[in-house]
Amino acid sequence: MVCLSRLKAGIINGMKSATVLSRTALLVLGMIGEAPINPYAIVRLMNEKRRSSRRKIHAQTVYGIINTLSAKKLIVGKKTANGNMPDKTVYSITDKGKELIRNNLLSYLGTPENSLSELALAMMLVGYLDKETVLKALKEYRSKAGKEIAVRKNLGSFDITEEAYIRKIAIEHTLHILEINYKTVNQLITKIEKDSQWGNLSVPWWRY
Repeated sequence: MVCLSRLKAGIINGMKSATVLSRTALLVLGMIGEAPINPYAIVRLMNEKRRSSRRKIHAQTVYGIINTLSAKKLIVGKKTANGNMPDKTVYSITDKGKELIRNNLLSYLGTPENSLSELALAMMLVGYLDKETVLKALKEYRSKAGKEIAVRKNLGSFDITEEAYIRKIAIEHTLHILEINYKTVNQLITKIEKDSQWGNLSVPWWRY
């Protein structure tokens, strides 16, 4: 017989998990919450922000997220005329969607970010690659990071009104992360170039 306390805990945990959005879904919902917008415009704006990313947001990903948000009644769509083109659907956020944004933001702000980034995970498993491939990939990463750092520094040099201080702090935050990653990759390149034992079987990091 199932313990009632466990059953209750499972139901509560299920309710909590149902209210947690992925970062991409939360961003889409937030963009819709700022002002009514159509999916095509969301894709365009998101990819402008990801200009240096190796992963662009695909239209089908955004449409899938929007379909899910709509099914959960977090947003509502309204067809509008689009000149000589087919009508387009513009989405607006609902009160339920606004409440979900608030809950997710409180969760994000109240919990430190997961330190297992893509770079950290890649370093843990980097032994799967041969030395030449590793160095080539790391140098490409360093080059792209260097260019993005320059872009971010340029953004930070613009005069930003006192009311836009959050944007300035966000730019500085991203810049700090990029600079740390650049330093880490540079250190890796220096060490790996001098490593004469690369490729020998070593104890996996998780067995240390």
